[in-house]
Amino acid sequence: MSNNNPNDGNALEGQDALEELLNINGDPGPEPALLSHVAAFLGEQLQTYYAQLMSEPVPDRFVQLLKQLDGKERDRDGE
Repeated sequence: MSNNNPNDGNALEGQDALEELLNINGDPGPEPALLSHVAAFLGEQLQTYYAQLMSEPVPDRFVQLLKQLDGKERDRDGE
C-alpha cells in the first residue's frame, strides 16, 4: 500500500505517468474515439433528453428574472 510519501519514489511514478500522457508541448494528445455504435446511442439519448427538456415550460422564477433584466436594460437604454 502506498502512502504517497514524496521520498519513496511513488510520487515520481505518478508524475512520469502524467508526462507520458502529454505531448512534447504539454498538451494532451488526441481524444480517444468512441465506437460508432456507442456514439450513435449516446447521441440518440441526448437528443431524446433535450427534446423532453425543451417541451417543459419555463419556470415562473426564470420568467420573473428575465422580465427584471429586460426592465433594467430598458431603463439603462432610456437614460
